[in-house]
Amino acid sequence: MTTATAPNVMPTPASSVALSTDVTPERDDDRLLDARQVAAKLGVSERFIRDHTTRRSPRIPGVKLGKLLRYRAADVEIFMAELNTISTFRRS
Repeated sequence: MTTATAPNVMPTPASSVALSTDVTPERDDDRLLDARQVAAKLGVSERFIRDHTTRRSPRIPGVKLGKLLRYRAADVEIFMAELNTISTFRRS
């Protein structure tokens, strides 16, 4: 009976492992959200979000990933900022 021996491999010390310095942490503005997350953030229904995305002139732009529809966090913030600047005063 022979026993297999592992090749003579020296483990690499953690201090010699080079870490990439060009990797930047993901910004919150770059995150993609689904309709449920956007609806929860705005306090509305998912249908409201989808309706505002599928219009001829969408108020909330969406990103198509195959069959999936996602939303950039930055676009949601812009939509929320626009809601604050829309005048609610109407003349009769």
